[in-house]
Amino acid sequence: MEQDKEQSKKRSYALPITLLLLVFSLTGNVFLYSQSLQGGQDDKYEKGLEVIGAAKKAASYYQAVLDDAAAIVEGKPSEAGTVIRDAAGVNDFLQQAGSFDEDTPFDSDKIYAYLIDVDNSLSYIKEQDGTLTEQESAYLKALQDAYSKQLEIVKQFNFDADKTRSGAIQIGAGIGWLDIAEQLEKSIEEQASMKLSAQ
Repeated sequence: MEQDKEQSKKRSYALPITLLLLVFSLTGNVFLYSQSLQGGQDDKYEKGLEVIGAAKKAASYYQAVLDDAAAIVEGKPSEAGTVIRDAAGVNDFLQQAGSFDEDTPFDSDKIYAYLIDVDNSLSYIKEQDGTLTEQESAYLKALQDAYSKQLEIVKQFNFDADKTRSGAIQIGAGIGWLDIAEQLEKSIEEQASMKLSAQ
C-alpha cells in the first residue's frame, strides 16, 4: 500500500515536469523561429535599400545625360565629365534584378560598354569646334529619344519605398519592380548598337 502511494507521488511530479519541459522547448523554438524570420526581414530590408538607392542613381544618371545632350544641342555650356557619375546605378539596379533569376545570367559588361559608349560620344561631340555635324545631331536626337524612354521606365519605380521599413522589405523581396528592370534591360539591348558614326 505504501509502495503504491510512493509510485503515485512519483507520477504526480513527472507530469508537471514533462509539461514544463515541453513549454520551455516550445518557447525556445518559437523564439529561434522568430529570430530567423527577423534575420530574413533584415536582409530583405537592406537589399531593398540598395535597390532603391540604385534606382535613384539610375534616374539621376538618365536625367543628367538628357540635360547634357539638350545643352549641347542648344549650344549652351554642358557639364563635361559629370554625367557618368551615377551611371553605376543603372548597372546595379539591373544586377539586383538579375539576382532574383539565377537562370538568366546578367551581363554587366554589356551594360557598362553601352554607358561608356554614350559618355565617350558626348565627350567627343563637346570637344569639336563649330556647329554640330549632321551625324552628331542625328546621334544626339537618337540618344535623347532612347534615354527619355529609359528614364520613363525607371520613373515607374516607387522611389518612396524607403520611407517605410515594410516598403523597403517589399522591394528587397522583389515585389513591384522586377518588370521595370526587365523593360529597362530590353530597352538598353535595343539601343546597344547606337554609336556616334563620326568617331
